[in-house]
Amino acid sequence: MPDLRRIFYHILALLGQWTIGATFLFSGFVKAADPLGMEHKLEAYIRAMGVDASVFGVNLMAGSAALDILVVLIALVEFLVGLYYVLGIHQQMLRHVGPVVMTFMTALTAWVYWENPVPDCGCFGDALALTNGQTFLKNIVLLSMALALAFGRKFMVRLLSRSNEWVATTASFIYILGLSVYSLWNLPLVDFTGYAVGTDLRSALYGDYRTQYVYRRGAEERAFGDDEPLPDSTWTFVTAKSIEVAAPTISDFSLTDAEGFEKGEEILSQEGYTFLLLIPEFSMADAGCSDQLNDVCDFASDKGLTLLCATAMDDAERRQWSDRTGAAYPFVTASSETLKAMVRSNPGLMLLHDGRIVKKWGHHGMPNFEELSMQALDAAAHDAQTWSLDRMYVLLTSIYIGIIFLVILADRLWAGNRYYQRLRRVRLYRRRGVAEQNGDIGEKHGE
Repeated sequence: MPDLRRIFYHILALLGQWTIGATFLFSGFVKAADPLGMEHKLEAYIRAMGVDASVFGVNLMAGSAALDILVVLIALVEFLVGLYYVLGIHQQMLRHVGPVVMTFMTALTAWVYWENPVPDCGCFGDALALTNGQTFLKNIVLLSMALALAFGRKFMVRLLSRSNEWVATTASFIYILGLSVYSLWNLPLVDFTGYAVGTDLRSALYGDYRTQYVYRRGAEERAFGDDEPLPDSTWTFVTAKSIEVAAPTISDFSLTDAEGFEKGEEILSQEGYTFLLLIPEFSMADAGCSDQLNDVCDFASDKGLTLLCATAMDDAERRQWSDRTGAAYPFVTASSETLKAMVRSNPGLMLLHDGRIVKKWGHHGMPNFEELSMQALDAAAHDAQTWSLDRMYVLLTSIYIGIIFLVILADRLWAGNRYYQRLRRVRLYRRRGVAEQNGDIGEKHGE
C-alpha cells in the first residue's frame, strides 16, 4: 500500500516548486525582454536612495554599461533559479540560494512598501504592474515556500537527471543572454508598455466608448447599438448612454512647443504620417545616428510630413545637441518618464499614421535609404494592423518551452534506456547464475 502522506508531501512540494519557479521564470524573462525598462526602474531606485548617478567613477544611469551588465545578470540569475525550481534540479544549491534571494527581496519590498520611493517596484516590469503592498505580500508567500522547500528538500520532485542538468542550464543561459543582448542592441522583441507598435494612441489615451440607445415598448426597455436596427416602429426612444468598451491604457501624451502650446492632441488628430524623434536623456543620448536622423528630417520635409523632436532637455541642452548633430528639426517638450516608455532607446524614432504607432527604430537601427520611401511607410502601416503583442510573447515562450520539453524528453528516453540495459544485464546475470547452478547439480548427479 502506498504511503499516502509521503505522496501528499510530494504533491505539495511540486506545487511549491512550480509556483516559485514560474514566478522567477516570468520575472527573469520580462527583464531579459525589456532590459532598458528595468534599468529605468533601477535608476529610479538609485535616485530615491539619494545615491549619486556616478559612484567611484561608475555610471549608474539607464543605458550605461554598468546597468546593462547588472540587468542581464539579474535576468540570468532569476531565470535559472526559476528553471531549477520547476525541474527540481540543483536542489542543494536551491536550499541556500532560494531563501537568501527571497529574504533580500522581501526586505527590499518591505522598505519600498513603507517608504514608497517608487509607485511600482518593477519586479515584472511593465508586463504586470503590482502595488508595493501586493508585491510585499507576494514576496512573503514566496519566502515561505522557499523556506519550506529548503527544509523539506527530500520531498522535491526531480524532472531531469543529474547527468543532464547542464543541458537545460546551457540552453536557458543562451536563450536569456541572447534575448537580453538583442533587446539592448535593438528594441525589445516584446513591448509591454502602452506604446507598442500597432497601438491607436487616441483609443489608448481616451479609451473606447460606444453609444447605446434605450427604447421602450410597453413595460419593456431595451438598449440598441449604433448598428442595431429597431425590430419595428412600436419602440419609443427613451435616452442615450455611453458605455466604456476599453479603458485608457496610457495616461500621458502631452507635447508642448516653445510657446507653451499643447501639440499632443494636434498630432493624434492629424491624418497621414508623423515622425517623432524621442530623446529622454540628453547626457546619455547617442549622437552617432545623427546623420541618419538628419536624412529622416530631409525626407519628411521633401514629402511634406511632420517631424518633431520630443525631449525633456532645457533650451541650453537643445542648442548643444543641435550644434553637435546639425539638427534642423523643431523641438517639443515632454516628460522624461513618458519618453522612456514610448521607446526603449536614446534617441529613438517613432512613426505614427493617423494616430496609430506603426514603426519604431532604435539608435542602432535608424531607417536607411530603402526605408525612407512612401511605399515602405505604407507597408509599415499595413504590418502594424496585424502586429500582436500576445503573438510575439507566445512565440518566444513557446520556443523556450519547446526546447526544455525536448531536453526532458531526451533525458527520460536516455534514462529509460539506461534502466532497460541495467535490467537486461541483471536478468542475464541471473540466468547465468541459474544455469551454472543447474550445471553444478548435474555434475553431482553424474558422480
